[in-house]
Amino acid sequence: MKKINQSLLLMSCLALASCSTFHKYATGRYYEIYRTEGLGACEFKTKFNACADTYSFDVKISDDNDRIALAEYFSPSDDASYFGFIRDDYARETQPIRDFIIWSKANSAGGKRVTVKRKAGNAVGYLFEHSDVVYVFDYIHSREDIPMLMLNIEGRGRYFGFTTEQAEKLLQVLDAWYAGKFTGEKLTG
Repeated sequence: MKKINQSLLLMSCLALASCSTFHKYATGRYYEIYRTEGLGACEFKTKFNACADTYSFDVKISDDNDRIALAEYFSPSDDASYFGFIRDDYARETQPIRDFIIWSKANSAGGKRVTVKRKAGNAVGYLFEHSDVVYVFDYIHSREDIPMLMLNIEGRGRYFGFTTEQAEKLLQVLDAWYAGKFTGEKLTG
């Protein structure tokens, strides 16, 4: 009788442990979301050349670790992705951010625009979107004369503004992911 109870207990524990995994794949969630400190940007209003609302981003990483997106986690069944990066094209996709940091620290006058045609990756929330989109990176000085990296996905109305410090934090998180050293608090079960 004792062996049956132990077996039943073990089977129950295994069933409970796999519930979150079962739910994950049954709902088609092939990623995890992590909280990371200090990763943010603003919603940039081009009409006013200034920041409006601020965003604090979480990070969405695909199960195969080939894609990463800046996202917001609301609940286990509700999150939003804004834009992301794909491991196979990482150097090219992040180069405009690296160039912006150099540009801003050199106190460059004027502005610069860089466009990168690439796979969407998760432009509108779906991590495995494969359509080609154009990411537009503008190096500008805001109304307050702060160097800003303005990121927009062509055809989409939202503009994200990153200060030099925010762009450096973004690269720190992305580079850690690319090197396999990313750590963050897991939000999804």
